[in-house]
Amino acid sequence: MLILISDSFTIKTRKNELFLTTSVGISTPFDVAHIKRIPKPYWTAALWDTGATHCSITASLAKELDLVPATKVRVEHAKGVSYENLYFLTLHVTKKYYIEIELTECQSVSNNFEIIVGMNVISHGDFALTSKNGIVTFSFRLPSSAQIDFTKGD
Repeated sequence: MLILISDSFTIKTRKNELFLTTSVGISTPFDVAHIKRIPKPYWTAALWDTGATHCSITASLAKELDLVPATKVRVEHAKGVSYENLYFLTLHVTKKYYIEIELTECQSVSNNFEIIVGMNVISHGDFALTSKNGIVTFSFRLPSSAQIDFTKGD
Protein backbone atom coordinates (compact mmCIF):
# COMPACT_ATOMS: atom_id res chain seq x y z
CA MET A 1 0.00 0.00 0.00
CA LEU A 2 1.22 3.48 -0.89
CA ILE A 3 0.21 6.50 1.15
CA LEU A 4 1.85 9.84 0.59
CA ILE A 5 1.00 13.22 2.10
CA SER A 6 -2.01 13.57 4.37
CA ASP A 7 -4.90 15.43 2.79
CA SER A 8 -8.57 16.07 3.30
CA PHE A 9 -11.66 17.41 1.61
CA THR A 10 -15.13 18.61 2.56
CA ILE A 11 -18.14 18.70 0.28
CA LYS A 12 -21.43 20.41 1.09
CA THR A 13 -24.61 19.51 -0.73
CA ARG A 14 -28.37 19.76 -0.41
CA LYS A 15 -30.05 17.42 2.06
CA ASN A 16 -32.03 15.62 -0.66
CA GLU A 17 -28.92 14.32 -2.45
CA LEU A 18 -28.88 10.52 -2.29
CA PHE A 19 -25.29 9.92 -3.37
CA LEU A 20 -21.90 10.98 -1.97
CA THR A 21 -19.74 11.62 -5.02
CA THR A 22 -16.35 13.22 -5.62
CA SER A 23 -13.80 13.29 -8.38
CA VAL A 24 -11.02 10.70 -8.13
CA GLY A 25 -8.16 9.81 -10.41
CA ILE A 26 -6.85 6.43 -11.49
CA SER A 27 -3.49 5.56 -12.94
CA THR A 28 -1.25 2.57 -13.38
CA PRO A 29 0.59 1.48 -10.21
CA PHE A 30 4.01 3.08 -9.67
CA ASP A 31 6.89 2.85 -7.24
CA VAL A 32 7.21 6.26 -5.62
CA ALA A 33 10.80 5.54 -4.53
CA HIS A 34 11.95 5.04 -8.13
CA ILE A 35 9.84 7.47 -10.08
CA LYS A 36 10.70 11.03 -10.96
CA ARG A 37 7.23 12.05 -12.09
CA ILE A 38 3.88 10.68 -10.97
CA PRO A 39 1.82 9.32 -13.89
CA LYS A 40 -1.00 11.66 -14.89
CA PRO A 41 -4.24 10.19 -13.55
CA TYR A 42 -7.52 9.95 -15.39
CA TRP A 43 -10.05 11.90 -13.26
CA THR A 44 -13.66 10.76 -13.09
CA ALA A 45 -16.70 10.73 -10.81
CA ALA A 46 -16.69 8.31 -7.88
CA LEU A 47 -19.42 7.13 -5.54
CA TRP A 48 -18.42 6.74 -1.87
CA ASP A 49 -20.15 3.56 -0.71
CA THR A 50 -19.75 2.36 2.89
CA GLY A 51 -21.71 -0.75 1.92
CA ALA A 52 -19.05 -1.81 -0.59
CA THR A 53 -16.17 -3.80 0.86
CA HIS A 54 -13.87 -3.00 -2.08
CA CYS A 55 -13.46 -0.41 -4.80
CA SER A 56 -14.87 -1.02 -8.27
CA ILE A 57 -14.49 0.37 -11.76
CA THR A 58 -17.21 0.23 -14.39
CA ALA A 59 -16.70 -2.15 -17.28
CA SER A 60 -17.22 0.74 -19.69
CA LEU A 61 -14.40 2.82 -18.14
CA ALA A 62 -12.05 -0.18 -18.02
CA LYS A 63 -12.71 -0.73 -21.72
CA GLU A 64 -12.31 2.98 -22.55
CA LEU A 65 -8.92 3.06 -20.81
CA ASP A 66 -7.81 -0.26 -22.38
CA LEU A 67 -7.11 -1.76 -18.96
CA VAL A 68 -5.82 -5.31 -18.84
CA PRO A 69 -7.26 -7.37 -15.97
CA ALA A 70 -4.84 -9.23 -13.72
CA THR A 71 -7.31 -12.07 -13.09
CA LYS A 72 -10.95 -12.78 -12.33
CA VAL A 73 -12.30 -12.91 -8.77
CA ARG A 74 -15.50 -14.01 -7.09
CA VAL A 75 -17.68 -11.00 -6.19
CA GLU A 76 -20.77 -11.05 -3.98
CA HIS A 77 -23.25 -8.26 -4.71
CA ALA A 78 -26.95 -7.37 -4.53
CA LYS A 79 -27.79 -9.56 -7.54
CA GLY A 80 -25.90 -12.60 -6.22
CA VAL A 81 -22.42 -13.86 -7.08
CA SER A 82 -20.38 -13.42 -10.24
CA TYR A 83 -16.77 -13.62 -11.41
CA GLU A 84 -15.43 -10.22 -12.41
CA ASN A 85 -12.19 -8.80 -13.79
CA LEU A 86 -9.70 -7.52 -11.20
CA TYR A 87 -7.38 -4.58 -11.86
CA PHE A 88 -4.39 -3.32 -9.87
CA LEU A 89 -4.38 0.48 -10.08
CA THR A 90 -3.46 3.58 -8.15
CA LEU A 91 -6.43 5.54 -6.85
CA HIS A 92 -5.82 9.27 -6.50
CA VAL A 93 -8.29 10.18 -3.77
CA THR A 94 -7.08 13.80 -3.88
CA LYS A 95 -4.30 15.50 -5.80
CA LYS A 96 -1.91 14.80 -2.90
CA TYR A 97 -3.05 11.39 -1.69
CA TYR A 98 -2.97 8.15 -3.62
CA ILE A 99 -3.13 4.50 -2.76
CA GLU A 100 -2.47 1.28 -4.66
CA ILE A 101 -5.62 -0.80 -4.66
CA GLU A 102 -7.47 -3.63 -6.30
CA LEU A 103 -10.61 -2.67 -8.21
CA THR A 104 -13.14 -5.21 -9.39
CA GLU A 105 -15.15 -4.58 -12.49
CA CYS A 106 -18.81 -3.66 -12.09
CA GLN A 107 -21.64 -2.79 -14.41
CA SER A 108 -22.75 0.84 -14.72
CA VAL A 109 -25.87 1.44 -12.69
CA SER A 110 -26.17 5.11 -13.62
CA ASN A 111 -24.28 7.81 -15.45
CA ASN A 112 -23.38 9.52 -12.16
CA PHE A 113 -20.08 7.72 -11.48
CA GLU A 114 -17.48 5.32 -12.93
CA ILE A 115 -15.62 4.36 -9.75
CA ILE A 116 -16.97 3.07 -6.45
CA VAL A 117 -14.82 3.93 -3.42
CA GLY A 118 -15.34 1.10 -0.93
CA MET A 119 -14.33 0.38 2.62
CA ASN A 120 -10.87 -0.84 1.58
CA VAL A 121 -10.08 2.87 1.07
CA ILE A 122 -12.56 4.53 3.43
CA SER A 123 -11.24 2.55 6.41
CA HIS A 124 -7.81 4.22 6.03
CA GLY A 125 -9.20 7.67 6.79
CA ASP A 126 -11.56 9.69 8.95
CA PHE A 127 -15.03 9.77 7.40
CA ALA A 128 -17.71 12.14 8.72
CA LEU A 129 -21.19 12.97 7.49
CA THR A 130 -23.33 15.63 9.13
CA SER A 131 -26.67 17.15 8.25
CA LYS A 132 -27.82 20.52 9.55
CA ASN A 133 -30.07 23.30 8.21
CA GLY A 134 -30.77 21.40 4.99
CA ILE A 135 -27.07 20.99 4.17
CA VAL A 136 -25.23 17.67 4.15
CA THR A 137 -21.50 18.00 4.86
CA PHE A 138 -19.22 15.13 3.87
CA SER A 139 -15.62 15.29 5.10
CA PHE A 140 -12.81 12.82 4.60
CA ARG A 141 -9.22 12.93 5.85
CA LEU A 142 -6.32 10.65 4.92
CA PRO A 143 -4.63 9.05 6.65
CA SER A 144 -6.71 8.80 9.79
CA SER A 145 -5.43 11.16 12.47
CA ALA A 146 -8.08 11.07 15.21
CA GLN A 147 -11.03 9.13 16.52
CA ILE A 148 -14.34 10.89 16.01
CA ASP A 149 -16.81 10.19 18.80
CA PHE A 150 -20.03 12.21 18.78
CA THR A 151 -21.10 10.79 22.15
CA LYS A 152 -18.34 12.77 23.89
CA GLY A 153 -19.76 16.18 22.87
CA ASP A 154 -18.23 18.97 20.85
